[in-house]
Amino acid sequence: MRHIVTLMFFGFFSNSFLSQNLFINEVVASNNLDQMDEFFEYDDWVEIYNSGGIINLAGYYLSDDPNILTKYLIPATNAGLTTALPNSHIIFWCDNDDLTQGENHTNFTLKSGGETVFLTAPDGVTIMDSVTYAPLASDISYGRTCDGCPDWQYFNNTTWDAPNQEIINPNGELLFINEIQTQNINTIHDLDFEYEPWIEIYNPNSFQVNLGGYAVQLGGNTYTIPTNNPIESIIPPGGFRNLWFDGDLNQGVLHIGLSMPLQGTVSLLGPNGSTIVSQYNFSDIAQDQSWGRSTDGANTSITFTQPTPTVTNSLFLIEGENLFINEIMAKNLSTTSDNFGEFEDWIEIYNPNNFAVNLSGYYLSDNPEVRNRWVVPSAFPDSVTIPALSWMLFYCDGDNNQGVLHTNFSLSNGGEYAGLFSPDGFSLIDEIQWGFIGADTSYGRQYDGNANWIQFLISTPDASNGTNPNNIVSIQEDDLQLYPNPSITSIQLSKSCDVRIFNNQGQLVFSGTNTKIIDVSQWSIGKYILNTAEGRSLKFEIIR
Repeated sequence: MRHIVTLMFFGFFSNSFLSQNLFINEVVASNNLDQMDEFFEYDDWVEIYNSGGIINLAGYYLSDDPNILTKYLIPATNAGLTTALPNSHIIFWCDNDDLTQGENHTNFTLKSGGETVFLTAPDGVTIMDSVTYAPLASDISYGRTCDGCPDWQYFNNTTWDAPNQEIINPNGELLFINEIQTQNINTIHDLDFEYEPWIEIYNPNSFQVNLGGYAVQLGGNTYTIPTNNPIESIIPPGGFRNLWFDGDLNQGVLHIGLSMPLQGTVSLLGPNGSTIVSQYNFSDIAQDQSWGRSTDGANTSITFTQPTPTVTNSLFLIEGENLFINEIMAKNLSTTSDNFGEFEDWIEIYNPNNFAVNLSGYYLSDNPEVRNRWVVPSAFPDSVTIPALSWMLFYCDGDNNQGVLHTNFSLSNGGEYAGLFSPDGFSLIDEIQWGFIGADTSYGRQYDGNANWIQFLISTPDASNGTNPNNIVSIQEDDLQLYPNPSITSIQLSKSCDVRIFNNQGQLVFSGTNTKIIDVSQWSIGKYILNTAEGRSLKFEIIR
């Protein structure tokens, strides 16, 4: 009898005290070619690490919604799949296939655009662990620097069901400096609509390469590309990325802290800071022309009167039809739901022509520096064909596995960009950039195809913007806004002003006059308060 009591007490100890040793250890929110589940599908996943004794996770909950912590109940029907051994990992596939594919498949998917994941105790209230992640690139994970460690980092090589440890090639992968433009007047602008000098890096490999940690050397000076935003620094297989020589480090990790001369030698160094991965010589180049390899990665070079930044040097230009980005909603809480009943960001495309346009092969992007971010699928052309004088809605939710109208990126209501590009992946058809937009408020052309953009209290998704401006929201010039929020590398104000910023301990961390853009890349994660000389207070958060 005494032996039985001992076993009962040990069972209580395992499920109560040992559960404190459970950690959300690693997350993949855009699984393209990383790991397949037992059904040969590439799905999002969350890894749980157990640093204590044996514990069965049956009865615990996983969720991506702070308002519904009990979204997915881990079943008690297969202890072999839900029991964590000491110092081991358990993978849960976030694929919305919980009813058909087993106990380690949840009833929700993860958003590649960023969100929070929760592990909750069987009481449905106590949060055992949680992690908030920023937008994640395909096949890049966000995980603890070591199993159960407090610090987090991005992993180029995910450590699925294995100890968290980054594995890199210190000499760097095979890459080419492929094209260079020293006098960019009207060729291509960056995300801030600035025309800056650039070099293009080409990745000829069958796998993606993260430029984070590589270095650029020019004129005896060296600059190392930051590692804190792989969604910008990843080059996909066979893909291209532009490095901007503008010194505007607060504009993103691909903005280099070096000045571009009119002639010289530029080198790309591996993560060890010494191995030359690629080197390129250039002399005087005329305005809006470029000097590049005759074909991608070739030994010979030519002058391009039509530069090809971010795309192949063998580009065949395709003009595309006359179309408009007509309306966008960047924070949809309760207006229009998609085919899964979810309220997601959206972009509306308007076809002003008297004939239908098949959008198969066209591109949508949230970044002019990555023009081929998402291609409209061609599998179901009827579903992506806009009739004459009609509209089509694309859901920007990072859930491109939900159908041909779902992109692989989401939008920010704190200020962002949207672009529509032709089937060549480069030629611009239409683009728009916005500042702050309120929830359930859309930003669109005053009339279909009209040049004037305004905000609408009542949005008109998949329908005409109309001719009556009664639902227009006027934007006051003195309405100060801060974006993006949360932030990773920088924050921007809608107008310049004198500011002081305090952390959540009340300590002054920044003071500036006539300030509009603030670099926060080296600040600690957490919440901050920005106060202006006029008495305005704005709260924001920094995440990594």
